[in-house]
Amino acid sequence: MADDPSGERDDEAVDLDVLELEREAAAMEAAARARRGLPGARRLLLLQAPLLVLLAVGLIIWGQAAPSATASAAPPRLSLAEGHLDPPAANATAAYAYVDLRNDGGSPERLVGGSSPWAGTITLLDAKGAAVPWIEIPAHGSVTLGPGGDRIELSALKRVPKKGDTVELDLAFAHSGTEYTFDPVGPASSVSVSGVMDAMKHMGQLPPENGSDG
Repeated sequence: MADDPSGERDDEAVDLDVLELEREAAAMEAAARARRGLPGARRLLLLQAPLLVLLAVGLIIWGQAAPSATASAAPPRLSLAEGHLDPPAANATAAYAYVDLRNDGGSPERLVGGSSPWAGTITLLDAKGAAVPWIEIPAHGSVTLGPGGDRIELSALKRVPKKGDTVELDLAFAHSGTEYTFDPVGPASSVSVSGVMDAMKHMGQLPPENGSDG
């Protein structure tokens, strides 16, 4: 019996259909593998998310509860005592002032300079007589400015202070601002109420030579 050409064409069509089905099956299998991986990643993220949230909340609470060093430290609280000047020679070009500086606050303070109607320049000196930019007063501590140690120099004098005068000396501090002092020329114990009142009456300017308005 002769071969049927139509039968051969049917076999070829079946083979092509089988190949197409195999390609589609392979594509579906690859897509399924990809889909199975995605839910796994989602499950991992869902498991980690609560931990990440707890960690973030913990960091926020810790940041709010932990005080910074600056916030926890009390500010400086200054007091000045025993201010006075050495009586300079009659032809002196400079005078030296001394004072006890106490800081009862929780942060250090710095004396950074000053001014006076008696002098053109105020300079901070160390024990060796060298100019320094500041003098530090530690927290809960004190510093005594005195002969042989740190001191304040008044130079470019507008008038040479003499014993019995009361000199206005305005001291500048880094955090506490300006502290106004009225210091006798001579021992600290020589300060008088009348001398301070007269100096305050002429505050910011050089008082009359004799300490009075006349």
